Amino acid sequence: MDDGLRMVQTRACGVWALPGDPTCAGIARRLFRRVASELALDGEAVDDGVTMVSELAANTLHASQSQSLPVNPELWLYLRGTGLKVELVCKVFDTLPGWVRGNVPGRTVCRAPADAMSGRGLEVVHELSNGFWGHHLTRSRLSGTGIRGKAVWFTLPAIAAGAMGGRRHPVTAADAMTELEKDLSTRGFSGRLVRADDHAADMAVLSIASGLTVWCRSATAWLRAPGVVGQQWSYCDLVEVGEQAVQAHEMTIETADSFRLADVTRTGS
Repeated sequence: MDDGLRMVQTRACGVWALPGDPTCAGIARRLFRRVASELALDGEAVDDGVTMVSELAANTLHASQSQSLPVNPELWLYLRGTGLKVELVCKVFDTLPGWVRGNVPGRTVCRAPADAMSGRGLEVVHELSNGFWGHHLTRSRLSGTGIRGKAVWFTLPAIAAGAMGGRRHPVTAADAMTELEKDLSTRGFSGRLVRADDHAADMAVLSIASGLTVWCRSATAWLRAPGVVGQQWSYCDLVEVGEQAVQAHEMTIETADSFRLADVTRTGS
């Protein structure tokens, strides 16, 4: 627990394996409350976060029950943003791909019946997070091989955490890219990354796949990928940069697979 907490406090990503059984939600609640309290989140926000992470953790039981060799779900916590925009990001990962297509529970006008015993978890998350939640394809952080799945996330304001002392963030583009490269390598991209550095221009470029690159230059990082709107981050948000890069890569694969399936269907017909 303490190691994960220190990771969050120093603007890295705290990661915990959650059990694939009914104790999952209770453990997620305890972990979240400890970290959020240490980060001095507002008491009401902590309580809301505990409720939301419990719902997300409980949903991962469906992934465990549907696979012959289940991979434990994971709880990820990290800070992003600066100044008055610092927020705590909470993500729960499991190996079910999720709602890439179709309606997402909690974001549709068709809501679960009032007397329903299930199906209301994401509606609760939507309400308590004021809509600051979502989901995306991604890869495991703990498997070491980049097992694919999805993460469902929410955010809460964490302004007080922005004033806490932490590690010294990378100064040069080369240092920032080294940190990103290390993160991506642990998620199954090792051996596939191609990097180029221009020390004189304080610039570094990392190619993850065709059309998908991460750039660092003069204390700013950004992602270039098909269909991704340009966005820039400071070096204190390298965890978020890595998350966005993995998400873009997995969506590219999903899109390519969808086109191949459509071609096969048309040929078969």
